Amino acid sequence: MSPVTNQAMAPRVRRAVKRKRIAFRLTDELAAQLQRAVAISGRNQSDLITEAIADKTHEIIRQGSLLELANRDMDALLAALAAPPEPNAVMQRAVARWRERGSPV
Repeated sequence: MSPVTNQAMAPRVRRAVKRKRIAFRLTDELAAQLQRAVAISGRNQSDLITEAIADKTHEIIRQGSLLELANRDMDALLAALAAPPEPNAVMQRAVARWRERGSPV
């Protein structure tokens, strides 16, 4: 019986199909940096650029989402402070329990 290789045991990974192309121009300096990074990383130019684009776009989207969420949340907080809702039954029971236990202040 022949030994099973790690490759045979590894699960198959689906690779995303790359269908879109982009073209852009680089300065000589940036092109040299790119070639150096390709040589150091051991990856091909396309994979390196794709990974860099993915990292940067994820970061931009994350930052945009945080800012959007922060502004929306701040607006909701300010509105609640300006016109607080009337306490409901659940809130009143919670305050009563807190008072029974004694306030730390």
